[in-house]
Amino acid sequence: MPAKLDNLDYHLRFWDLAVFQILTEARSTTLAAERLGVTQSAVSQSVSRLERSFGTSLLDRSKRPLRTTHAGEVLSRDAADILQALQRTQNEVRVGSHNKVPIIRLGLVDSIATTAGPDIIRALTQTIEQLRVWSGISPALSSDLLARALDLIVTDDPLTNHPEIDRECLFREPLLAAVPRGLVARFKGQTLASMCAELPLIRPSQRSSFGRAVEYYLAQRRLAVRGPVEFDAGEAMLKTVEAGIGWTIMTPLCLLQAHADALDIAILPLPPPLSYRRVYVLSRPHELVHVTADVIRICRTCLEGTILPRLRALVPWASTETGMEEMSP
Repeated sequence: MPAKLDNLDYHLRFWDLAVFQILTEARSTTLAAERLGVTQSAVSQSVSRLERSFGTSLLDRSKRPLRTTHAGEVLSRDAADILQALQRTQNEVRVGSHNKVPIIRLGLVDSIATTAGPDIIRALTQTIEQLRVWSGISPALSSDLLARALDLIVTDDPLTNHPEIDRECLFREPLLAAVPRGLVARFKGQTLASMCAELPLIRPSQRSSFGRAVEYYLAQRRLAVRGPVEFDAGEAMLKTVEAGIGWTIMTPLCLLQAHADALDIAILPLPPPLSYRRVYVLSRPHELVHVTADVIRICRTCLEGTILPRLRALVPWASTETGMEEMSP
């Protein structure tokens, strides 16, 4: 037996760890027993077995409500990771045996959820018994992935400051200008600074990854633009543009999400050099490997088969091949 496994107690029960985890959350033997559907005696027996196994007290029984000792705090923290790792291993084994995965928690950035989301979900439910889908802005999804509240996310935030995260780029799309339709002639061929002088820039909120990308785009061109208003929602931004209050920076996918074809606005290329938004699938390494590969494949299939043709129809002068790499007005 490998030396580093010599001190393991192979009689340790996962059930006892689960009981202890619930007990530390409930702070009450009675409540823990009710949640687990067992007797209070069964809860106490699980804790006693753990204390014998570790050779130390895990609970301070002199306090009410129950409190953990330092050793109990360490076990409670690590027990959650152990049980989650066991669940992931069970899922991986079931995938390997060609059965359906019991449950996957998937996060979709809003612009994907409202455009390609239905097709992605329809395809994934063929191999996943229960699919929990959360949508929202990228920072919230990233936080949930890092906190293990989500298994996979499709996002425009690559989390480059977390090298431990696996990332696969699905596609990239150019940044575009959305302007009031009646003012197209005044905006065509203008420099970025002239466009900002023509009308105020309606900005995407910096709470989102896209909003921060726009700020970076402006900073790279040394433009300290101060717009009158920021929005989280793309549709609200475009409605403001339609009202003639300002112009904004968008991407084809965000335009599709906001139903731009129904609005009295015009889409123009931004002055070169071009800038792009990229969309990724992010996952934790060595976890749900088969599922991650399926999600990447399904997302690409849905984008290429359904979304990219719609983007080409919406903005025909923007290349919508994989990468959407070139534009010409």
